[in-house]
Amino acid sequence: MRPLDPFKRDKILNAVYILTGRQGLASVTIAGISKTAAIATGTLYIYFKNKEEVVQLAYAAVEDKMTQAMYRDFDINIPIKQSLKKIYINMLDYRLKNYDETVFIDQYQQSAYIQLNFSKQLEEYEKQNKPLYDLLEKGKREGIIKEVESIILISFFDGAVRSCSTGIIQKLFPLNQQLIDDYFDMIWRGMS
Repeated sequence: MRPLDPFKRDKILNAVYILTGRQGLASVTIAGISKTAAIATGTLYIYFKNKEEVVQLAYAAVEDKMTQAMYRDFDINIPIKQSLKKIYINMLDYRLKNYDETVFIDQYQQSAYIQLNFSKQLEEYEKQNKPLYDLLEKGKREGIIKEVESIILISFFDGAVRSCSTGIIQKLFPLNQQLIDDYFDMIWRGMS
């Protein structure tokens, strides 16, 4: 048996993002994935058992990519506000440049798919986002960040970045430095 082609696997996962961006996660089908990836349905089943597995692995892959982007050039030793703003800018930039992936991740997190392996996914999420958890705990110890559970603070932060990127993509407001700064200032005031 010859080894599986990672390029084909990536094409399949990318097809899930594209289809979700166009029509929503609930409308994604194996036939649609195969067509969009330009591979035979039988070939898709060599790589994945079923749609649920494709969607689960698509989530894990995009979560990894987004997390790596979020913590690019992160330094916990610089001032907390500056560190948090770096994560915010990285996350916003990723969301704006990867629309289909962010639509997918947003819809996945609000679908029944998240419940299939919720405990494992939460554990993985906490591990991947340890830099942010550590930053918030440092901020709480220094009296800069509110004494609220970190998962609540992260949920607030994530929701604000998601809202900002959605507003920009939908052209509700223009992308400019003033908007980026104002949005972060609102986030900071909400967390400090």
